[in-house]
Amino acid sequence: MHKPVSYPRTALEMFLVQGTWTIWYLAIVFIINQASTFVFGNEMEPFYSSGYVSTNVYMLIIGIIAIYFMPYYVGNGITRKNYFIGGVIAGIALSIVIPIAVYIISLAQKLIVKWFAAAEISGRALDNIDIDVDGNIVGELVQAVILTPFVSPDSNLIQSLALFAFHIFVFYMIGWLIGSAFYRLGVIGGLVSIAVSIALLFVKDSMIRLSLGLPLFQNFSALGQIPSSLAIPIAFAVVLVLIVLIRLLTKRAPIKM
Repeated sequence: MHKPVSYPRTALEMFLVQGTWTIWYLAIVFIINQASTFVFGNEMEPFYSSGYVSTNVYMLIIGIIAIYFMPYYVGNGITRKNYFIGGVIAGIALSIVIPIAVYIISLAQKLIVKWFAAAEISGRALDNIDIDVDGNIVGELVQAVILTPFVSPDSNLIQSLALFAFHIFVFYMIGWLIGSAFYRLGVIGGLVSIAVSIALLFVKDSMIRLSLGLPLFQNFSALGQIPSSLAIPIAFAVVLVLIVLIRLLTKRAPIKM
């Protein structure tokens, strides 16, 4: 009788597969970042800023793909529970490793520019970019995805890395929720999950902005009445809601081979 595969093994396998994708992703972002300067003559953008912006979308995509690990694992005798726990752990691990990797690459970028190039890295930081809070809900959604609240690593490295990790983990879980809903419930359920995800994303974004003293989006300015001491707990509650919803969707999901 075969011993059931434990969730640590599932987590490790998912992390290694997604980690391989991440290596390619970071390499592509780095090449694009350098090419924009050396080929097109643009001012060089700090790699940390580039990675901070683009990794949200990347984690959303691999989160969506995460549901398709389930048929493979369940088909090989692994329980849905162990698949789920392994996926959460893999997502956490990726969310910790990626910000550190991006920061290290950013330091390497500065050395490359200093030693071998005549170009200078732009001093523009994401925390100095003003957001347009004009009440356009679509524009606010785009900014919630692209310009998530930012803390410069030069001012507070630990807070910056922690915030980076938190943002991308939320996007990973949102992607997994959307993928699970389409897989389990079909198109209608998937569309509902997108609406729920957008609402949770705005709550998370607003709470982080509130905790950092940043302006809220106009459509969600009422959330500014929440005490700042509750902002971080509410932001973590968003993560808990995502985890519970994903578990409910995957707990008895049929296997589609």
